[in-house]
Amino acid sequence: MKKILAAFAILASAALIACGPSKLEIQEMSSSCDVSVEVGKVLDDTISLYVGNMFFLNAKQTVNEDLFPLSASIRDPMNIEVKGRTDVIASAADFIAYLRRSAPNAVNFGIVINEAANNEIGFDEAKTVNRLVEVFKTLEGGSVILFHEKDGQLTDAKKLF
Repeated sequence: MKKILAAFAILASAALIACGPSKLEIQEMSSSCDVSVEVGKVLDDTISLYVGNMFFLNAKQTVNEDLFPLSASIRDPMNIEVKGRTDVIASAADFIAYLRRSAPNAVNFGIVINEAANNEIGFDEAKTVNRLVEVFKTLEGGSVILFHEKDGQLTDAKKLF
């Protein structure tokens, strides 16, 4: 009886894994995002960085009760080491405006949870994702896709809305 239950559990697990998106589908979903917000540790910085169409949200800044005010700096993708001015993002509307600097018509957003984010003391993935989703829901007709990243590769994707 135990062998039958174990075999059934293995088959059920395999079926669930097979139902997830393939690597190609994950890449396509990622490329459909106008702007992505990657939550993780920002090395050598205590603020968040905006590079190209990628906003690197420092996980340290998400452990507060409220996401805002949020400190961020825009960096040149060709010379990321050069520090720019630090902006203070005070609200959800300011955050959307800030993200739209490089993609003025952005409505499709990705949230990438980097494996290093979980190393931040007090980081709560569900809470952080919910906060970001609430911000992005203010845009009519938009979409949000949640990704997880491990070793620099996107491992899964789930469309949130």
